[in-house]
Amino acid sequence: MHVAEKKKGKFQHSSFLAGGATTAAGRLVAHDGVLEAIWPYSGHYHPTEENFMEFISFLEEHHVDLTNVK
Repeated sequence: MHVAEKKKGKFQHSSFLAGGATTAAGRLVAHDGVLEAIWPYSGHYHPTEENFMEFISFLEEHHVDLTNVK
């Protein structure tokens, strides 16, 4: 999993893989290592509901607490 702050015109999520294929893409908010919100939004990759649910499963399998995540 790769996460970075978007910097318009300099670095975007598609920069990680040079625009290549990925399982899931979107946005998230975390503070002090705590995940607060996730969205399956990406103008480049156009993730599907299936992609998003696969990502949620990945987080659960890695014991990420999603109890209060929006």
